[in-house]
Amino acid sequence: MRGLVPSIFLVMALVGCHRSHSSGPIAVSVIGGSLEANEIDQATEGLVRLDREGQVIPGAAARWAILDDGLDYIFRIDDTAGLSAQKIARQLREALRRHRNNPHFTALAPVETIEAVTATVIEIRLSAPQTELLPLLARPEFAVGAPAPLRPGARVTGGLLLEQRHRYGPATPILLREERVGRAVARFQRGESGLVLGGTFADLGVARAAELPRKALRFDPASGLFGFAIRNRQLSTSVRTALSLAIDRDRITAAVGAPRQPKATTIAGSAIEPPLAERRASALALLAGKKAHIRVAMPNGPGARLLFALAAQDWRRIGITAEIVRADARDTDLMLVDQVAPAGTLAALACALSAGCDPGDRLALINPPFIPITTPIRWSLVAPTLDLFTENALSAHPLDQLRSRH
Repeated sequence: MRGLVPSIFLVMALVGCHRSHSSGPIAVSVIGGSLEANEIDQATEGLVRLDREGQVIPGAAARWAILDDGLDYIFRIDDTAGLSAQKIARQLREALRRHRNNPHFTALAPVETIEAVTATVIEIRLSAPQTELLPLLARPEFAVGAPAPLRPGARVTGGLLLEQRHRYGPATPILLREERVGRAVARFQRGESGLVLGGTFADLGVARAAELPRKALRFDPASGLFGFAIRNRQLSTSVRTALSLAIDRDRITAAVGAPRQPKATTIAGSAIEPPLAERRASALALLAGKKAHIRVAMPNGPGARLLFALAAQDWRRIGITAEIVRADARDTDLMLVDQVAPAGTLAALACALSAGCDPGDRLALINPPFIPITTPIRWSLVAPTLDLFTENALSAHPLDQLRSRH
């Protein structure tokens, strides 16, 4: 599962052409992106946005303050945004209502009120502290209509031109394409694009098989969830625990092919666990000779098929057989979650994506029904002429903040 809207964190990146003498638009390929979504994302921004290091910077809000032990956020609207605090507050309330039941925005549940206290000041009150409120507000779903540095231009064959707004200074136009991974990698190899974004574990094998320039393949140290959410609330605790104990996380992370990829035995990212033989013995003892069959929802891609094959082999050793089903299939027992998200939201996200877990129950957040494996894998192909591309935990690569040397 790539996440709700990958376009804001995976698509927004400035690109550089391979061809050092090119003077045309800078080309970027987005794997599995949506030009329609990108057009919206590039046109407007929220109260805040993310820089090339994944840090929060001003958007429509010129500055902000956090008061009352994290329960009160005060935003001062930038005079150049062209929007009133009343209009922005109304848009944020509407966006919150639209996404209130979306599991990907469960971490926004503590937001109680959003009000314009003056013509230029907005107050957001929370019922409980949420340390990751600002990066959540940077997501495109909470854009408030303030003009972003880049604006959609003409549609051309196979792509969309993005142009710099005049007040942000001159910049080379960007040619954005949505492509399958094979075409995107091939285009990069031929020097027809300077950046490929949106790569995940599922399609990493395609990039690995290509002959790429040295250091072209780059990995974000992504924060988030990568593992199996329990989707069948009738699955017994003993089976759920046995499934987690039996997985050989070291083998899976090595097979995925991302360098220095850490395994995760908890949502918080711990890598501590007993030896595999000991864990499997414990799993067999829990099952007490009982057999089980599970359905596992997986995305497409060679990496996904490899991951399922390895996990299914591990589970078969303890008497649990598994079948792979489509990512959107119903009546599944497990669902692969591959989601970049701020560290402080992971327990709530894992709980919201798992059946029978209430993110509003603080006790449920201590140990949500989720089987972690590792952290999300996010890869890009970066031309040597691209300056300032920076790997970061939220896989944020803003288009207006990078430069290309032709």
